[in-house]
Amino acid sequence: MIRSPLTRKTPMNRGKPAAVVLERVRAPLKLVDKPVDKKPPTVNVARKHVEPKLADRKSQKIRDSAKGEECLVRIPGCPADPSMTVWSHAPLGAAGKGGALKSLDLCGAYCCTYCDAVIDGQRPPPAGYTRPMAMLDWFVGHMRSLVRLRQKGLV
Repeated sequence: MIRSPLTRKTPMNRGKPAAVVLERVRAPLKLVDKPVDKKPPTVNVARKHVEPKLADRKSQKIRDSAKGEECLVRIPGCPADPSMTVWSHAPLGAAGKGGALKSLDLCGAYCCTYCDAVIDGQRPPPAGYTRPMAMLDWFVGHMRSLVRLRQKGLV
């Protein structure tokens, strides 16, 4: 492939002359009488508790272990198809969720895509079923999933 050389149509902005830049470099440093404190960590005042960023937030082994498992959340209308099971992360700030962060992988459950959509609010709960009832089913499924992870030796 033959390419033509790159050419500028407008002249480059040269910026400040070199003499001005050298004056800033040669200027003596101003000494401060008192020691400089480290900047305190910024905390959002709307949130009472700030979760620390953890290095082990993600566990690919836990997420991969959902393949072929049965749904342990079991919201009414669940198809109970093991090929649809995923690792459903907790939709709560207490589980490490917030901003652009997903919950910790340990805070999850073996859940089919139908039940996961109800928990995440992408699908309405079944008739006669409320969101708190769905969340209670998710927590029961979370406990069952922790037992299953322990049996597999992943926790």
